Amino acid sequence: MNHEVVILDGDSLTINDLLEITRFGKKIKISKDGRDRINKAREIIEEKLANNEVIYGVSTGFGKLADAIISPAERELLQKNLIKSHSIGFGSYIPDEVVLGAMTIELNSFCRGGSGIRLKVVEMLETLINNRVIPLVPSIGSLGASGDLSPLAYIARILIGEGEAKCENKIYKGSKILERFGLSPLELSAKEGLSLINGTHVLTSYAAHTVFDGLNVLKNSVISVGLTLEAFDGNVQAFSSFIMNLRPHIGQKEFAKSLLTILEGSDLISEQPKRIQDPYSIRCSPQVHGAVLDAIIHCKNLVEIEINSTTDNPLIDLENSIVASGGNFHGEPIGLSMDYLGIAMTEIGNISERRVNLLLDSSISDLPPFLSEQPGLNSGLMILQYADTAISAENKVLASPASIDNTSVSANQEDHVSMGLTASKKAYKIVNNVSKMIAVEIYTACQALKFNETRTISKGLNKLYSFIRKTIPPLEEDRFFDTEVNWIGEQISNRKLIQIVEKETGKLFGDFC
Repeated sequence: MNHEVVILDGDSLTINDLLEITRFGKKIKISKDGRDRINKAREIIEEKLANNEVIYGVSTGFGKLADAIISPAERELLQKNLIKSHSIGFGSYIPDEVVLGAMTIELNSFCRGGSGIRLKVVEMLETLINNRVIPLVPSIGSLGASGDLSPLAYIARILIGEGEAKCENKIYKGSKILERFGLSPLELSAKEGLSLINGTHVLTSYAAHTVFDGLNVLKNSVISVGLTLEAFDGNVQAFSSFIMNLRPHIGQKEFAKSLLTILEGSDLISEQPKRIQDPYSIRCSPQVHGAVLDAIIHCKNLVEIEINSTTDNPLIDLENSIVASGGNFHGEPIGLSMDYLGIAMTEIGNISERRVNLLLDSSISDLPPFLSEQPGLNSGLMILQYADTAISAENKVLASPASIDNTSVSANQEDHVSMGLTASKKAYKIVNNVSKMIAVEIYTACQALKFNETRTISKGLNKLYSFIRKTIPPLEEDRFFDTEVNWIGEQISNRKLIQIVEKETGKLFGDFC
């Protein structure tokens, strides 16, 4: 991340590297070793073709049509027809960052030398990525089985001068995009169409962005819990190290440790607690949030394996010059992990909404009803919780696992599919929703602190509170505050809030992630 260019070698791409490319504009460059492997793999394919060897998808048809032999004269047409026939999808377009991420993951996979694609094709893809050309890709169409066939076909058809893509916020025909960068449409050679559309790159790009954002949301949830504790006069004894060590899950221990770290200097640490026990949504926050941290780290490890994998078919063994068919394109590892992460992040939203409820319920919090100066005449934050609960309800529907579904396709040749893209899309949306829910909790806790200004809160949270108050004054009477809550959501997404706190506390979760 400290380099101006991210070097792609097929082995060392991280989620943070990927986000540096997709969100923060870093360029990419294929490593020398990657180029050498790409060229060697292509030489093996050319040699096999010269010897008239039968290779799936190169000298045969696809899927159930694998027994159909394709003559040498028709092999290039076969690859072009593949792109045409697989370019079918529906729904809204996949987010730009996800498409760019998929292209980068695909290019990184080619650098491993398992695909047999020409360097010329890879270099064109490199040019498109570095100029942030974003093909328009429908979001519905992939089963995550033979990879992301449909969405990857929409990306691939730009290389042959077809389809449409976005560049500098304008939409161009594929041929015009290539012309813009001095490129000519590719005449795909044997295996290249198949390599371009056969892989888990789109669902994995969704997953990488989801893991990155999920960890950011979880870090911000340390802030939201800390602010709620300050506003609620919570009991911090429940987070003591001796309690954590008696149930030593790593995530639980790290969350409790981070929570106590951001509360250093608060009256909560030095004074006798107001209550013997707080409600579960506060007292059990390390157990719940910590379990989610464990889930995120588990998913992070799986995704970082996947973004450094070759997931098309057939694959080339560079050492033994063998071409063999396999199933690396099956999206089950990421589909399962994204279902897991979607469920986990839904729980963060659920428990956050319960803490919002605590602060608004005067019978529990001893704060004014709905945190209003004049309840009755003013509704205060009453309806904010309604909206929060509505998000929670949506997340619960989205959290239903996709990976347990299966529909046999291609005349039963492809008889088990992962639905991995569906799982990844849902998790991506859930994390975005939970980010808004954490914004609601932070907004609510800041309003609650207005009624408890005599007490000393921690230095880090006080800095954060002051930062928010520069833009959002306390609520004195009912007003439109939707833009204010959304503004806090933006500060979560751009990582501003966590930067303010970590400047005082050091990195939350330490070296754990």
